[in-house]
Amino acid sequence: MNPGLVIFLPACFSAAASSKNNKGENMAEPSVEVFHGKTLGNRIMTYVAAARPAFLTASVLPVLVGIAWAWRTGAGTLSLPLALLAVLSIVLIHAGANVINDYFDARNGSDEKNVSRVFPFTGGSRFIQNKVLTEAETGRYGAALLSAGALLGLFLVSQGGWLLLLIGLIGGLIAIFYSAPPCLACRGLGDIAIALDFGLLPVAGTVLLLNGEIPAQAWWLGGIVGVYVAAILWVNSIPDIVADRQAGKMTLPVRFGAQKASWLLAGFFVTGAALILLSPLPAGSRLALLGIVPAAMAVKNAVQGKLTDAIPLTLMTHALVSVCLIVGLVWL
Repeated sequence: MNPGLVIFLPACFSAAASSKNNKGENMAEPSVEVFHGKTLGNRIMTYVAAARPAFLTASVLPVLVGIAWAWRTGAGTLSLPLALLAVLSIVLIHAGANVINDYFDARNGSDEKNVSRVFPFTGGSRFIQNKVLTEAETGRYGAALLSAGALLGLFLVSQGGWLLLLIGLIGGLIAIFYSAPPCLACRGLGDIAIALDFGLLPVAGTVLLLNGEIPAQAWWLGGIVGVYVAAILWVNSIPDIVADRQAGKMTLPVRFGAQKASWLLAGFFVTGAALILLSPLPAGSRLALLGIVPAAMAVKNAVQGKLTDAIPLTLMTHALVSVCLIVGLVWL
């Protein structure tokens, strides 16, 4: 197996494991005692942690799926430097979106009111609420990350053309306005926005950058990944229902209620499986069906109110499906 994949596989599950420490206890929220900022090293650690790096696999995986398709169909012409820059660009944009989301959720009060949060999955990073960073520092940091990602994206556009620019603009606007006014998440559009920004757009954009076109199969791949990443947002939103409703953040789980939303989680998994089965993708892509194994347990735990188990199982499902797609496209 490719050494790069061996290195990457553990990272796919880092977010799923991050709610527990090595003693099986819930992880503590960030504090000024740990993130004191008195040394340069600690300051760097603070800003890295505030970007929630364990969750960046949600954006890296769709780009890797796009790279896998480009590798399979590019007849050995894939540009490794462009592929790596595509990964770096999406990481910067995703990290910036995480930080900006914390900023606006602090402004609207939803994170402050969230007493039923499942840290570190829901309720934000808690860096603002626990006085590690100020709102202003968080806002500036998020803007800097998004700007860096956008600048790198402009270079990629110079290599990929106007259609890549359009994809990048749509993705960037979604990243900003997901939580900034008019707040797509507040209007029940968050799940669609996330499916686009962490599924369809990065997969299609990566294939376009590396192969110069977007075949129908790339949209299918993006749709599959997008459905499973939307499932992550959906299950993460369930414990936030009370706080989101109080803050006027009317996500779809808020509108449906916790019990119905828990059952509807199954719809994402079934839809994803149907896309895998019905897609015009190579037979090796069906390996992704193995990734759905944790999905049943995720739904069961969600319905039973065990969201501390349901959330990591959903993360694991997304990671497994994506990795199995990559393996199926590259090696089968």
